[in-house]
Amino acid sequence: MRYTAQSSKYIWKNFFFVLPFAIIPAFFLSVSTDEKALIDVLTNCFTGKIQETTYSQIFRAISVLNFGSWQSVVFGIVGIVLIVVCVALLMAFLEKHMRIGKRTYTGLLGKLNDNFLSTCSYALIMIVGYELWCLFTAAFLFLVSRISVDAVAYVLTVGFLLLMHALLIYAIGHVYLWLPCMQITGFRALEALHYSYQLMDPVKWPILLGQLFFLLFTETLICLSALFAPAPVIFTVLTTVLYTALILIYCVRMQITYFDRDNIQRADLPGYYYGR
Repeated sequence: MRYTAQSSKYIWKNFFFVLPFAIIPAFFLSVSTDEKALIDVLTNCFTGKIQETTYSQIFRAISVLNFGSWQSVVFGIVGIVLIVVCVALLMAFLEKHMRIGKRTYTGLLGKLNDNFLSTCSYALIMIVGYELWCLFTAAFLFLVSRISVDAVAYVLTVGFLLLMHALLIYAIGHVYLWLPCMQITGFRALEALHYSYQLMDPVKWPILLGQLFFLLFTETLICLSALFAPAPVIFTVLTTVLYTALILIYCVRMQITYFDRDNIQRADLPGYYYGR
């Protein structure tokens, strides 16, 4: 949890500098979220009608590219493209600030050329992996919902959801520091992957538990927003805020963890120049 606390402190101190990199893709991901499918699934669960839930509803409720409508697909694709661009710029900003202590946007577009390919590869792997996770998760939840005994169906649903979230976070843990390793060290992809795993392994469990808690907490808030938001625009605003928080915490914690594990002194911290 130490890295999560440090990340939250960094975001708070530099909020208006890092916000633009996250809120733009977060908005498009929010618009692509299928609010109706999410409400249908939650309503069926809370009203004892879990057997009426369809596979399509479950998949559309959890997928980025949910294919609920052509608008969802378009906004989802635009959101993914913007994530690649904005995360590449955010990682460049974080590296510059932490390495030399300068909190400016100068030179970020030039750094985009260096970071774009690695960020695109990383994002593609993450999106494909997540969508496959959605397919399997939705399939099992649909099968469980066919169980006629409600108590068994609900217990298995909750248990499997927690298990699948734990597996998702565990898988992410194997590649979590891969992106900064590629961008900062200049290693080739496989070399960077191996090195990132070496850096991550001693501290992975606290980080993974923090990620799992934050993900479940955020998803709970998204579900509550779907159920109680008085209008679709309110849901969009609330989920944009939540997706923004997810993107910022994920990326900032990634960079902070990498700098700490690779023993790179951070120039953005107080006392850096005095210590030199």
